[in-house]
Amino acid sequence: MNRFFIIFFLISNYLFAQLENNVLFKVNDSLVYVDEFNRVYNKNIDLIDENNQKDFESYLELFINYKLKLAEAYDLGLQNDPKYKSELNKYVKQLQNTYLTNRETEDKFLNEAYERTKSEVNVSHILIRIDENENDTLKIYNKLNALRGAFSNLPVNHFKNKYQNDQELIIENLGYFSAFKMIYKFENMAYNTSVGEVSMPFRTRFGFHILKVNDKRPSLGEVTVGHIMTYKNKPNAFKRITNILDSLNNGVSFEYLAKKYSDDKNSSFKGGRLNPFSSGQINSIPFENAAFELDKKNNTSKPIETKYGWHIIKFYSKKNVKKFDEIKYELLNKLKRSSRFSIISDSFYDFLINRYGISYQNKKLDYFISILNPSYFKGEWSIPELINEEEILINISDRELKYIDFAAFLEDNQRKSTAVPYQKLISDKYKSFVQYNALEVYKSNLESENSDYRYVIKEYREGLLLFNLMQDKIWTVRESDSTKLKMFFDDNKNKYSSFEDDRGKVIGDFQQFQEELWVKSLKSKHNLTLNKRTIKRLKKEYN
Repeated sequence: MNRFFIIFFLISNYLFAQLENNVLFKVNDSLVYVDEFNRVYNKNIDLIDENNQKDFESYLELFINYKLKLAEAYDLGLQNDPKYKSELNKYVKQLQNTYLTNRETEDKFLNEAYERTKSEVNVSHILIRIDENENDTLKIYNKLNALRGAFSNLPVNHFKNKYQNDQELIIENLGYFSAFKMIYKFENMAYNTSVGEVSMPFRTRFGFHILKVNDKRPSLGEVTVGHIMTYKNKPNAFKRITNILDSLNNGVSFEYLAKKYSDDKNSSFKGGRLNPFSSGQINSIPFENAAFELDKKNNTSKPIETKYGWHIIKFYSKKNVKKFDEIKYELLNKLKRSSRFSIISDSFYDFLINRYGISYQNKKLDYFISILNPSYFKGEWSIPELINEEEILINISDRELKYIDFAAFLEDNQRKSTAVPYQKLISDKYKSFVQYNALEVYKSNLESENSDYRYVIKEYREGLLLFNLMQDKIWTVRESDSTKLKMFFDDNKNKYSSFEDDRGKVIGDFQQFQEELWVKSLKSKHNLTLNKRTIKRLKKEYN
């Protein structure tokens, strides 16, 4: 025996011993490893109520039974059931979306949003509306820049009076607001501008703005109030609201008066009660100020005038800003619906571009510029017959994308639009094409590349299989089988008792008995083999 063979023999035996040591048991030809048991045990131990199931041996038995049932489900082919596949696919799509993001960037925006919910900014702004596609903006930028000095020195109402003849300017006092109440670019500028300062001109989808920060304060939290309203455009609106206030002061129920007299039909049927709101959420600064000034339960305000009419407000409750963990998922949902998410998406696409070593630049794009014509902007362009379909345009991981793939993408994504240079059009479309396909490649490999995702999908896949199996085998047993088992159970039910009736009499759990017999049969059917040495070692560790 030469030296090389001896070394190979020793290494092979060592590796086999290591593998053996990590195997907990075997069901048929499937090995179940210690790591999986540890992960499942540590994840679920706090959810188990019964103390006797928290010890190692009891939980190991549950785990073995789980794997036996799973083997039975696969043996019966339940994984091929169309309903199972459909439900699993729905879940996979939902779960994938939570992993298709740059977590680091998402966490950064999430923490930023939470910090901003703890304070509020009071802002005035000037807006000049322009079309989103307008590129000639220097004149507008310079006009707003020239107004910064006057806007800084004058109260907003004085400034409004001075420039009231300039129809191009929209001048507003927006009051207080916090995170998610404005589009992100506007919110960001407001929080990053000091009190008393005026920002430089900046652009949003609405046009060009400058803003002035009048004040910053700790958040007032969230208030719940009700109101009774009389429309301003109705005759004797103020007299009506004062008569309602007199009735209220004479002991008539606020909720009764709201249902009978309030002109706000969206809330009157609920006794005037409104959904909870925070600063900047109600489109009326006087109403908001009056609501937050009330601080004692059931207190009511004097008549308050807004642009809508006259209101009497009743206070119900007020809540301070919640802790981060309490509103994390609420903030995350808002984050995904806000303009912030486009930044997170761009960051994730940057991650994919780096991951697969690809670029948005491609010399082969000149060919596609050459085959375009004006019909594309009418939505009538079609792929030329002589296109070289098999020419490879780009490789993303193991996926080859050919000329025909990008040509089909161009054809499918054309629409009637204003003409732009072909070079810009192809560049923009190619970027979308690369992003779409990089995302598809990542999704197709997500289970092998992301261990967290792999574990969650595995748990759901197996859990759904076991639910269907238990539904079939235990919870809805055929009547003929159930009758035979019931007769046997009645003769032996003292062995399967699990609870007592109202008089303390022990009652046998027939379903438990049925399951125990079934699991016992599975142990022999699916060739359960325990690794006793590993189990002994684990028992010492857990105890």
